[in-house]
Order: sequence, then structure tokens, then C-alpha cells
Amino acid sequence: MRGEWPTNEISLTEGKRVLFLTKDLDLIRKQLYHGLDLKMEDLRIEDLLDDINTDVMTPAWVCFDHDPVEIAKNAYAGLMHNGLRVFNENALKNGNFEVIVSGQRKGTGSSRETAPQCERWSGINIVIAASFAPIHERNNINLGQLMGDHDNANTLAERREHRSI
Repeated sequence: MRGEWPTNEISLTEGKRVLFLTKDLDLIRKQLYHGLDLKMEDLRIEDLLDDINTDVMTPAWVCFDHDPVEIAKNAYAGLMHNGLRVFNENALKNGNFEVIVSGQRKGTGSSRETAPQCERWSGINIVIAASFAPIHERNNINLGQLMGDHDNANTLAERREHRSI
């Protein structure tokens, strides 16, 4: 599926990207659809989206699919702006992202396992947040997802730029 995981040294895979979930939803759109590549140094922690709940990551209607590949197609389908989805179908997967970064209390709400599944089957291997809801954290661990804080995001960015791992 994805080889030996986790590896002894963690770095961003060549050609893969980092998605920053920002309070400015237009910045998310620019990353998803226009190739904008942000760095942690471009943002303040306060700029990152807090309280991303599992209903945003996988709304109830997405959970009717039992195949994680199908669930991943509608990752973040519940993140809406002016009545429109920010993440169109397959947007997370098609963006070639390997790391996703957000603010405080990621994964609040229900305990649905589909929320971390939508990220993993969209290509996300590393989940960065200031803090995680306890059940969501456990679901990520159960899937083998690596998790870290914003300092880890800075380290990944440095390794990507210097390629000296």
C-alpha cells in the first residue's frame, strides 16, 4: 500500500505538497486549485483554522460509503463558504498533498473514523495541528498516521528546502 511506514526519518516526499487549512478560505482554494504553496513561516498560528470537526471532514452523507477510497473523494465536503463547497470532489487527492496543517482542536465532534480515513486515502501521511481531539487522535494512530505540532511543520519545510535528510 505505502511501503514501510513510518520510516526512520520523516520528510516530505519529492513532489508532494503541504496543505495549510487557513481561516482565509480563499487561501485554501488557491492551494487546492491554483498551485499556491505556502510555508509555515508565511502564516501565524492564529491564521490556521481551529475546531475542524469530523462533520466538516466527512459529513454524514459521505459516511454511507464504506470504502475509504470512496470516502476520500469527498474529503472536507462539509467545509462550506457562501453555500458552496471549498473542497470539490477529489480536491484533496488531486492536490498532491502529503501533509495537512491546521490550528487548535482538530477532529472535534463525533468519533467517526471516516474523518482520518478521508485524509489518509487522499494521500495525507502526516497530520499537523496545535492540538487534537482525543478520539480523533486515537483514530489517526489506529490508521498509522503520523501526527505532530507546528514545530514539526517547520522541520519538514526545512528538510524540503535543503534536501539534507
